[in-house]
Formats: sequence, structure tokens, C-alpha cells
Amino acid sequence: MNLSRLLTLAVFLSAFLLFCCQPMVGKMMLPALGGAASVWTTCVLFFQAMLLAGYLYAYGIGRVGNVRAQLVTHMAVMASVFLALPIRFAGSTSGSYASPVAWELLQLVRSVALPFFVVSTTAPLLQRWFSKTEDKAAQDPYFLYAASNAGSLLSLVLYPFVLEPRLGVSAQSWWWSAGYGVFVIVLLLSIREFWRHAIPNEPVENVGRPQFAARIQWLAASFVPSALMLAVTTHLSVNLASVPFLWTLPLAVYLLTFIFAFGRRIRVSATQMSGIAPAALLVLIPIFGAGAVRGVIPYLGLLAAHLILLFVGGLLCHTALASTRPKPTHLGEYYVWIAFGGALGGVFAAIVAPSLFSTVLEYPLLAAALAFFRAPLERRRSAWDWTFPLFLLVLLAAAWGLSRWLELTIKADHVYSVLLYLSLALVAFAFHRRRWVFAGGIAALILIYTAVVSPAFETGERLHVARNFFGVKKVVFEPANNQRKLLHGDTMHGLEGLDPARAGQPLSYYFKSGPFGDVMAMMKDRPAQHIGVVGLGSGTIAAYTQPNRRITFFEIDPQVEVIARRFFTFLPRCGTACDVVLGDGRLSIMQAPDNEFDLLVLDAFNSDAIPAHLLSREAVEIYKRKLKSDGAILFHVSNRYLRVRELVTALASDAKLPARYRNDDDDRELGKARSLYVIAALDADAIRGLAPPNWLQVPETTSVEPWTDDYSNLWAILRWR
Repeated sequence: MNLSRLLTLAVFLSAFLLFCCQPMVGKMMLPALGGAASVWTTCVLFFQAMLLAGYLYAYGIGRVGNVRAQLVTHMAVMASVFLALPIRFAGSTSGSYASPVAWELLQLVRSVALPFFVVSTTAPLLQRWFSKTEDKAAQDPYFLYAASNAGSLLSLVLYPFVLEPRLGVSAQSWWWSAGYGVFVIVLLLSIREFWRHAIPNEPVENVGRPQFAARIQWLAASFVPSALMLAVTTHLSVNLASVPFLWTLPLAVYLLTFIFAFGRRIRVSATQMSGIAPAALLVLIPIFGAGAVRGVIPYLGLLAAHLILLFVGGLLCHTALASTRPKPTHLGEYYVWIAFGGALGGVFAAIVAPSLFSTVLEYPLLAAALAFFRAPLERRRSAWDWTFPLFLLVLLAAAWGLSRWLELTIKADHVYSVLLYLSLALVAFAFHRRRWVFAGGIAALILIYTAVVSPAFETGERLHVARNFFGVKKVVFEPANNQRKLLHGDTMHGLEGLDPARAGQPLSYYFKSGPFGDVMAMMKDRPAQHIGVVGLGSGTIAAYTQPNRRITFFEIDPQVEVIARRFFTFLPRCGTACDVVLGDGRLSIMQAPDNEFDLLVLDAFNSDAIPAHLLSREAVEIYKRKLKSDGAILFHVSNRYLRVRELVTALASDAKLPARYRNDDDDRELGKARSLYVIAALDADAIRGLAPPNWLQVPETTSVEPWTDDYSNLWAILRWR
């Protein structure tokens, strides 16, 4: 096989293995540490750190003068990986509570550090060795970086749609080990070719070493798109909709920009992107103010706009990165700076930004930075440079004066806001050939838009906004209905009427005439009952307390408890009859005594993302042990995108639990939301005592397999209509 094709296959396989490894190991960790977002964040940061370590290794070994010594050393390192295969997570939860992040990092080091580290060294090492051969393509080996990203992209597509639905993580680990074996064979064939070509030993070159300014540019050009990709993902999940598999789209776009920037046959230049970027940025800035939309067409259009902005921004940065790549003798250092910038981008978006901003403000800030990466364009001086902006300012003043003179309604403020933005955008575009002036104008325009124009279109009054690892929470007052609402992203997590007749009354998904009210009414005469609820929200379920009933809420997000106590009256009214236990629901329930609960309410699925570890065979066995002999599990399975009822039905059937369901689609009463519940009891007598006659027998399902801690398949429960 041609050497360049052999190397292309090797870097393709290495990238494919890397992007299969990340979600596989993340799924292994969840049952031990729970469903906290910080679990995934810590995994991402760990893998970025390992990628940086791999590039540092490639840079260090590349400075050894004897190339054959490099080859022998790396073969020994590759062989050592077999001692750590198959990849498995063997940790327990003991010791994880005092410092969960440090404990998780330690387990990741023990479980996957060596395999991931070694595979991550492939692309920079092979490019370095290839550049020393006499192959025609060796003069510019950076095309192998595009092949690496193509492998990552293919893995990103295949894992959630092909591998995960068919294989549990144990089987995935064995197949990953087999894939590593194939990869080693291909790599050994490549090393044999290098050995046969007798690559000359070269001293470390200091001539032509990159300057400090070039290194800073590499760092910045890799930092911004990495952070932007994560910011776009967060923005889409928080402000648009947390659609399953949504995280794959921004990452796929991000990888595509690398492919187009570093490709050999298909390549976009920095000059081309610099000409396209000004108009694209100005047209797409309004999407920062767009919130959740209803309807497939508007949603897809807005989603496409965000992805186009990421594509333009990522390609602008990565073409600037590719245009300043050094000679092949210095590519090791080049890749170290790229990895370092990517890791810093991940740290900023995953840790720093949630600590600094109460909303996803990092998204417009990063978008504002994109214009600084444009290549200098030929500038033609003209009087139009100054007369055109002056004309637009006069137009702006005239539009404002007209709107005041006509004393238009509040909609005129919307028109004025649009005119303000369009005028400023045209002013900015007039200076698009002046790179720094235009970049500064874009930054100012984005800040003005997010601070002035976008708020003019909001409905309701924001009372509170909070953000942490678990997302963005907003408390909104709706004057039209005189009610207060808690939103997590775009999903409602409870509301309360503020007029005396509705204050403290259960609304939304917990109406007395709805499924939840049915079960509470059936239980009212039980003595000394204890109800456990996974998910607090606004605390609406606390409205169902009574002298013989105690309710314990299990809530993973501490900010939610603060919001529930400060902005809603359910918990304060409940007093000592309600407790809130902070921590992952499954892990917290494990700490409770056996035979403790009359009812366990799993209320963590009415958002659009499902904590898979709460809906596994092993989790159901835990719940069964914690129930009294006549107890039951009540699943709230309302969901816009997933058929959670079918999954719960499969779990109940697997556990031999009789089950009933009720779908309440009557939302005509003020404050009532449609809801769907499934109840599963330990025996038939218990189900008859808790589910009224209007609850239906759950239909048998064969299309969904019960999930386990080893296996889950989100694709199988997607709602297609």
C-alpha cells in the first residue's frame, strides 16, 4: 500500500477509537457518580488533558535525534496498552462523596489514561516521521490532520446511532480492544515502511522556529472555536430545546471545519473565509436573542442558523490556523499549542463561564472575537467610507423621531430596535475592509444587541436567573396570568398562581384533577405515609402534604432548592413535613432504609434529557427494596421528544411489576399542563389500591429493550411525530 494511504488509514483509525472511547467511558462512570452534569464535564476535561499530554509526548520524542530510537520507543509504549485492556471501570462509590471531582479523575486515570494517551499521539507522530521521507506528499503532511478529523466525525455519527443501540459498554470495551489491535497492526506496517526508508537522523532545528506572536495566534485560533462549539451546544440546549443527540451536531460542525481547513483535495483558504465572514456574522447576529420556538420549520431554521454561525466562525479560525502552520520540522510544537488552546477553550466553556455568567453570555462574547481572525484584505480608500456611515446615522435619527412623533404602540419599540440594529450593522459593514475597526464594531454591535435589542422582544418579567453545572434556571413572572414560573432551559419545572385563590395550589403537571392528583387521593387514608420524590422543581408536590404524610425530595441541583424556597410558597407552607436531600436521586435513595417508602415519585424526566441511570434495571431493583410491601413507583414520563412511557413499560415488565398509566391531555383549566404518568406496584393488590379505574393497563412493548447500567438506547425511544 502507498505510504501516504497507509498513514491516512492509521490516523483515521486512531481518531475513530478516541471518539468512541469518550462516550463509552462516560457511560461507565454514571452509575457510580450519578447523573450530575459535572460527571460529563470532568470526563471532557480529562480527555482534553490527555490529548494535550499525548501531543507533548509526540513533541518530546520528536526532539530525539535518532529516528529509529523513536520508532522502537513508541512500539514499546504501544505494547504497554494491552496491559490496560479491555477498558473497564471498577471503582465503587466509597470515598467519592468528599471530593467527587478528584475521585473521578483518579478513577479515569486508572481506567483509561494509558490507552487514550497512546492513541492520541498518533497524528502528530506520524506526520513528523512522514515529513522526513521522500514521498511527494511529505512536504505538507498536514492533510493527515484532516484525515484524523474525518475519523472523529465518522465515530461521532456511528456511536449514538449504530454502536450504542446494539452494544452495552462491556461489549463496546471488548470491541474497542479489538479495534486497537487492528490499529496497532496498521501502525506497525507504517513503522516498517519508515524503517525500510531509513529516515535520516536530523538534529533539532532552531532555524525558523515559530516566534512568540505565532504561538499566541495558534493558541487563540484553537481556543475560540473550541469554546464556541461548547457555548453553541449549551445555548441550543438551554434556549432552544434540549433535543436528544443535539450535542453531536455542533461537534460534527467543529470537526468539519478542521477537515476543510487542513484538507489536501478540498481546502478553504483564509482569504476566502475572510471575504465571506463579515456578511455572515452581521446577518446571523440576531439569532442570539431568539429563544425557544414552536413548530418544526422555525426550529430547524433557527438550529441551522446557529450551526452556520459555528461553521463560519470555526472555519475562519481554523483557516487562520492552517495558513500559519510552520515547517514540518516544527509541527510537534504546533500541535501542542493547538491542543493547549482546545483544552483552555473547554475549561473556559465548562467551568469558568458557568461561574462568571448567569446566562450563556460566553456565546455572543466568543462570536464577537471571531472577526479578529480575519486575514487582512486589500483596502481601497474612498469618500464613501465616511459619507455612508453618516447617511445611516441620519436615517437612524429620522426613524427614531418618526416613531416618537406618531406615538406608536409598544410594537413600535420593536420596529425601532430592528432599525437600530440594521443601521449599526450597515455602519459596521462599511468598515469591513478595516480588520480591527470592523472587529471592534462587531463586538460592540453584539453587546448592544444582547443588552438592548433582544430584551425588547422578551415576554414576561425575569425575576431571577441562576446558572451552574446543571444549567440555567429562570424564574419568570407572567402578568397576564398572574403566575410565577420556573424554567430550566426552555422546559417548565413548575408554576404557582399568585392570586389568593390559587396560591399554594398544585398546578401544571400536578393538578388535583390530573394523574398525580388521582394517586394522592387514593393514598389519603394510609397511616404514617412517607413519599420520596426525585426532582424538586418549584416544590409543587409539597402542596399534597397532610398530617399523616411526609415528603422527602431528592434534588441534585442546590440552586433549585434556593429558588423553590425563595420564589415559591410550596416548601415554606409545608414546613417540617417536607425534607430536601441534596444529591443524586439514585445514590440518595440507596442510603435510605429498606421498606421505607409508600411511594417513590420519579419526576426527573419531564425535561428533555433523561438521566439514564435512573431508568435502568439495577435502579428499579434499588427502588423495589426501598418500598413497603404495598408500595409503588410513580413515573412522570411527559416528554416532547422521547417515548419514556414505552421504556418504563419495558422496565416494569422486566421486573415483573404490574403497571397502569394515564395520559391527561386536558389543559383547558388555567395553569394546568398536559401530563403522562405510569405507576408500577409490587403486586396486583397494591396497583388496585393506588390507580383509579380511569388508569389503563400499559400495553406490551417489544420495540424497546429495558435499559441497564451497561446498556441504554436513546435512539429506540425517539418520538418521530
